[in-house]
Amino acid sequence: MKRFGEKLKKNMTAFTFIACMVVLGCLAVYYQYMKKEQMETEVRTPTTEVEKLIAKDLKTGYPETPTEVMKLWGRLNQCLYNASVDEEEFLSLLKQLRVMYSSDLLESNKEESHLSKLEEEVGEFKQDKSKIVSYSAEPATSVEYKTIGGRECANIRISYFINNSGKYAKSYQDFILVNEDDKWKILGFQAAKQNQVTDKEE
Repeated sequence: MKRFGEKLKKNMTAFTFIACMVVLGCLAVYYQYMKKEQMETEVRTPTTEVEKLIAKDLKTGYPETPTEVMKLWGRLNQCLYNASVDEEEFLSLLKQLRVMYSSDLLESNKEESHLSKLEEEVGEFKQDKSKIVSYSAEPATSVEYKTIGGRECANIRISYFINNSGKYAKSYQDFILVNEDDKWKILGFQAAKQNQVTDKEE
C-alpha cells in the first residue's frame, strides 16, 4: 500500500506538472492571438486624412447641408490635388467624390472618363508646383435656395487659396446642388472669378 501511495503521489505530481504546462501553453497561444488581433486592429484604423476620407461611410454619414457638402468636397479635392496617393487610393477618393454627384451628373460623367480627366488635371496641377493651401465654403446664411423644374436646389460658392510656385491666388467655383432623397447632391458647377492675391513665397 505504501508503494502504491508513493506511486500515486508521483503520478499526481506528474499530472499536475503536465496540466500546468498545458495551461501555460494555452495562455501563451491566447496571448499571441490577442496581440496579433490588436496589431491588425491598429493597422486597420485610419490615421491620415486620405485614409479617413476613404473610410468615411457616406451612406450613413452623408453631410446634411449644402455647406457641409462643400466642406467635404473641399477636403476630398485637397487630398486629390495635394497628397501623394497611389492608384488605388486615387480611385477610392474619386468614388467618394462621385457619391456627392446627382443622378444627372453621374449619367453625364461616366467613371472611366471622369477618372481620366481628373488624373490629367491633377498631373498638370502638380507639374505647375501648385498646392491647395486652404478652402472655404459659403456659410448657411449665404446659400440661395430656389425651385428648378419642380426640384429644390441650392446655389453655393466654394473658394480655394492656391499657392502656384510661390504666387498666391484665390480660385472660386459656383455650385448648384439638388435635393435628391433628402440629400444635397451636386447638379453642376463652374469656375467663377479668380483673383491673384500675392507673389509672396510660402
